[in-house]
Amino acid sequence: MLISESWLREWVSPKLGCDQLAERLTLAGLEVDAVESAGPALDNKRIVVGQIVSTEPHPNASQLQVCEVDVGKSRHLSIVCGAVNAKTGMKTAVALANARLPGGQASAGEIPACEIPACEIQTYEIHGVKSNGMLCSAAELGLADSSDSILEFDAGAEVGRAVGDYLDLQDHVFQLELTPNRGDCLSIAGVAREVATLTGARLKIPEISKSKVVSRTALKVRLKAPTGCPRYLGRAITNIDMQAKTPDWMAERLRRCGMRSINPIVDITNYVMHELGQPMHAFDLKKIHGGIVVRMAKNGEKIKLLDGRSVKLTKHNLVIADHSKAIALAGIMGAANSAISGKSKDIYLESAFFSCAAILGKARQLGLQHTDASHRFERGVDIELQLRAMERATALVVDIAGGQAGPVTHAVEKSALPKAANIAFHKSEIQRLLGITIPSSKTVSIMKNLGMSVRAAKTGWQVKPPSWRYDIQGQHDLVEEVGRCFGFEKVPTRMPNTECRIGGHPENKISLYDLKQTLVHRGYYEAITYSFVDAKFQKQLLNKGNAIRLVNPIADNMSVMRQSLWPGLLEALKSNLNRQEDRVRLFETGQVYAKAQNSRKSEEKSRLGGVASGLSLPRQWGSPAAEVDFFDIKGDLEALINLTGSASDFKLRQARHPALHPGQCAQILSGKKRIGLVGKLHPAHQKFYGIDQAVYLFEVDLEPLSSCLLPVFLDISKFPSVQRDLAVLVDQEVNAQSVLALVRSSAGELLRNLELFDVYRGDPLEKNKKSFAYRLTFRSESSNLTSSEIEAVMEKIVGALEQKMGARLRK
Repeated sequence: MLISESWLREWVSPKLGCDQLAERLTLAGLEVDAVESAGPALDNKRIVVGQIVSTEPHPNASQLQVCEVDVGKSRHLSIVCGAVNAKTGMKTAVALANARLPGGQASAGEIPACEIPACEIQTYEIHGVKSNGMLCSAAELGLADSSDSILEFDAGAEVGRAVGDYLDLQDHVFQLELTPNRGDCLSIAGVAREVATLTGARLKIPEISKSKVVSRTALKVRLKAPTGCPRYLGRAITNIDMQAKTPDWMAERLRRCGMRSINPIVDITNYVMHELGQPMHAFDLKKIHGGIVVRMAKNGEKIKLLDGRSVKLTKHNLVIADHSKAIALAGIMGAANSAISGKSKDIYLESAFFSCAAILGKARQLGLQHTDASHRFERGVDIELQLRAMERATALVVDIAGGQAGPVTHAVEKSALPKAANIAFHKSEIQRLLGITIPSSKTVSIMKNLGMSVRAAKTGWQVKPPSWRYDIQGQHDLVEEVGRCFGFEKVPTRMPNTECRIGGHPENKISLYDLKQTLVHRGYYEAITYSFVDAKFQKQLLNKGNAIRLVNPIADNMSVMRQSLWPGLLEALKSNLNRQEDRVRLFETGQVYAKAQNSRKSEEKSRLGGVASGLSLPRQWGSPAAEVDFFDIKGDLEALINLTGSASDFKLRQARHPALHPGQCAQILSGKKRIGLVGKLHPAHQKFYGIDQAVYLFEVDLEPLSSCLLPVFLDISKFPSVQRDLAVLVDQEVNAQSVLALVRSSAGELLRNLELFDVYRGDPLEKNKKSFAYRLTFRSESSNLTSSEIEAVMEKIVGALEQKMGARLRK
């Protein structure tokens, strides 16, 4: 945001120098990133306003003219000029002999050509005719990057006056870096309010009188999308002169705001926007059919914008339309089909309030750059500003371009207008948050100077923010306002008082560090990915539709909150594979987000996820290369579960999930609650991501892994243990874990350890059978076990397996 100091001082002029004013604004939160001169330092004695008295063709060069120029001295000067716009009666900038120009490219046809950073004007003979100076373009005076014609000043410019004084080039321009919550300062009026509050200087608000209505021309306005546009003002102005020239003072102020002069109507709307903060738009009245309709676009509706680009709209885009077509993308840019031109005679001015939600991010979604209008509407425009801006623009149009103003058409849906909240402001909050005491009278004065309504209450005040301060929502915002206006630099520096306490750390707590290190020791690397993911990819992967959509995403492929860690990990895997890292082990811990069922609230869960692809072990000469498989990643997950000391409480059961292969997918249960998944990436998703090697994934809730059983000391047994091996034949669909569970429950308290050491399929076994071999370790704490006791337990185990699983002993 660029602000002209001289323009600002017309509204408020504190007794501070330029640098002091910039520092005060910065300390108050309106950071002044740079202070620059409004223009180069011109030679006030030799670069002056002149008037062309007469012009004659050059006798020896058809593209040149010989101009007689009045520069306020007794004698007129004869100057050779090649600019196409030079004409009798015109007032322009004249560089006299010995004047030094700041640099730039000379106007077409002029000699000498200024192609160096600076040049000195001398008296030259050009094709036999003596030239006593030069008529200057904006580029030659350092006021523009390029120019193909000489400057043309207003008819009221004083001949002989220094150009630097006439254009007020001694002015300074502040470059403000505003935070997104301070949309109220995107105008001269907004910054002036701040300066008045910060310095105590008087705020001089220009009076804007109501324009005289001399025409009955008006258009009917219908609000069909009041939540996006609850207020719309329009006014027709007929019989204007589009050939009128934008006054020099206005063109210069726009230049200092970073805008070039286009035509008087566009310049006026831009000027009002920078002065008051209300974006406006002007339509060609004759190109509007019927009336104005503010509505949502139709899906697939196309509109060609002023910058020449055509965009396809959706039902989420707010448009301004007539009775046959869309004529503007609301709050962003007008359409080419309603644009004013040099031939326009009648215009229709728009001054509307568009809600932040209706404009936020819409330009980016359509591939458009931010416009000055959308930049302001996204941050919030004063709901009470529209009529004031309309009257200001009307007065300027009539004064500069003439015309007859019609009545203002005002359409409003009051129920949809934003309403400022009443905030209970407790005096104690200032001391609590700032650590200092500010007198109540000073606090009230600051709030009132900021435009707030303040009413005394029992413990402080009831405060209502002004219509232009959308960012003030609670007590903390009011404390910030009081603090920055009082001066944060006045808050004394002191060391914080802290009380040291020895805190307890639960002995059964498993730290996140321990979980991470377990995976690191198993060859994994930690990844950190965005919480924002591509909506289409996530829905395709997880087949879920309750994702939380971002209102203002930073990119199209980061438009929703992640519901799983897998989308980010898969993108990281793909990135590594594309860089020829063919063995990848990645894990991530973080939050996942989803909408709560039957509620508008969101749910967050802490999860740990991992992805593995490529070789099971790094390449080595001592063993053959083998690809990672389901049991490798299952083992990594079991290493995490074993930290809890209660691995038997966790179970894996066959499951189905849209992201995973139907034959290699298991759910992880803690008791009866599912806490995670592990499996192989579905081949369809593998193809979609363009990955040509197997990918295995796991994801588990962190909470069940965050605590462990405390170890308990037991005396070393005096009695020896006994081992028995058991090989059973079962059907192919029976899993090893169910057999383990049944053996444990049947063996009783004598069983001390149980492990699966072999799985076999093939000859001479039947095709639909497989063999599990288990090693059982028995021990008694009170006596030596006898063979009969062991055999009795084994018979019980075999009987249970035969009865409940149809198993039989393998011979």
